[in-house]
Amino acid sequence: MLDIKQADKAVKALLGYVEKKGESKNQLLEDDQTVWLIVATKKFSDASKAKPHRIPLKHSIVAPDAEICLFVKDPQRDYKRILEEKNVKAVNKVIGVSKLRAKYKPYEAKRQLCASYGMFLADARVVTVLPKLLGKTFFLKKKQPIPVDMTKSDLKKEIARAIGSTYMHTTSGTCTAVKVGLTSQSAAEITANIETAMPHIIEKIPRKWKNIQSINLKTNDSTALPIFNSLPDEGVTRIEVYGKRSNALAMDADEDEDEDEEDDE
Repeated sequence: MLDIKQADKAVKALLGYVEKKGESKNQLLEDDQTVWLIVATKKFSDASKAKPHRIPLKHSIVAPDAEICLFVKDPQRDYKRILEEKNVKAVNKVIGVSKLRAKYKPYEAKRQLCASYGMFLADARVVTVLPKLLGKTFFLKKKQPIPVDMTKSDLKKEIARAIGSTYMHTTSGTCTAVKVGLTSQSAAEITANIETAMPHIIEKIPRKWKNIQSINLKTNDSTALPIFNSLPDEGVTRIEVYGKRSNALAMDADEDEDEDEEDDE
């Protein structure tokens, strides 16, 4: 089982590292970075799935001002009308499959679409056709559309749940990355997200905790900080995180400072 106190130490160390690295580069930390929970399993998954698992969070990781795009069945005007009738104001753009296929076929059009919105939702009935239409751009940027049930009577609640959750994409490998926070959030908020999400993540993994090799925390450009490790022949151990930063993170930050000093010379 994951020791949440150890996770909290790791979160604080990671946020401290991000802040120090920003200071060493004389940068303002205006842009949020994603905090990822990296779960490594002992055995390969036998298949990948287009539909991700919804994982609840205590605190949403979608910025309040984020633009949200929704992919729907044709005709798209019917779903625009439904959103208006249901008083759903969180969705900023609605795109039907036909329009997506016709207007966003070029690579550059896909790239611009991906960059234009902070989150993408999709009618669950069209999720399986989207990977081919969207291409690799959305996958590489980790902006795969999140399925929503557009037939729900309380559509406003359904979309709110989608926005307030994180998602676990099943891959044909041993490593899964799940968004659990933003660097603009407090350590307490990120830790609460980990505590809320972890049981649901484990539930989706075959053999549950017996199949977990390690769990790490990282941002897009930081060192992975271990918070759980299972030794195959010696049972389960936890990785202690001392102080505000791990040695690995401290070394990275110090190296950045050394590079800056060399540049100044």
